[in-house]
Amino acid sequence: MGRLRYLGLFLYDADAVLEAAATPDPQDLYEAQLSVFLDPHDPAVLDAARREGIPEDWLDAARPSPVYELAVRHRVALPLHPEYRTLPMVWYIPPLSPVADVVDAAGYDAQGPDQVFATIDALLILVEYLANLFTAGDTETVRTVLRKLAAIRVFMRARQLDLDPRDDLPAAVGAGAADLEDLYRLLAIAKYDERYVIPRAHAEDAGRLTAQHEQMFCSLDTESGPGMGGTGPPGSVDSFHPAGQPGDSRTFRADDGRVHFNLLGWNGRGSAPHLFGEEGRP
Repeated sequence: MGRLRYLGLFLYDADAVLEAAATPDPQDLYEAQLSVFLDPHDPAVLDAARREGIPEDWLDAARPSPVYELAVRHRVALPLHPEYRTLPMVWYIPPLSPVADVVDAAGYDAQGPDQVFATIDALLILVEYLANLFTAGDTETVRTVLRKLAAIRVFMRARQLDLDPRDDLPAAVGAGAADLEDLYRLLAIAKYDERYVIPRAHAEDAGRLTAQHEQMFCSLDTESGPGMGGTGPPGSVDSFHPAGQPGDSRTFRADDGRVHFNLLGWNGRGSAPHLFGEEGRP
């Protein structure tokens, strides 16, 4: 059960980032980063975001954000190596398939939550491996996530077969029946626009973004550049010559003598000669 990836927005408290990253115990960093994220449904958070100039359509996108749902509300997505203190914004859902394989190999009923939960607790090497990836070694958090993912499968299968799911099953994984249903929808049957919730870029930002693009430079572009131990002034996109051909950053000559278009050196304006080769021209 699952999809390749989910994209969405987080609202977070920028003033709390440094304190969270400085959390002394590495195993507390996961909770510390969670505390940085803000509830996009909280009216006070939305009012503060508006005062900071966050566009309204960004707030509209933050409320149904799938990454917020998975990481903060349902707590089934975990950060990669939090002990590095980078507060990563790419999070992962631990795989349940190894647990299911062991359950099947042992001849257990995959729909029996007690047997599945016991298998999770018994897979010490797997749990420790995942904990070293996602929670700085905290195995209990990983067990909780795996148990919740297993509960979704058991609960929804019972619903779909008109069976009576155990009343205590959602509570056993710290959730409610509605939570398991929401997770099933998001993980198993969510459509594209539910998994990718991204606002459009704003026209009023176009000038600023273009100006930033023009200021991009290669630190090795000049002899005294920062990458060469100096502090020379940055160049522009037009002065970037990876092939060592001053005067034309749009093309470079390969070892075979042919001229090719240099996409890295292109400033986005004008023609793009040799991009597809002469033989590719209409």
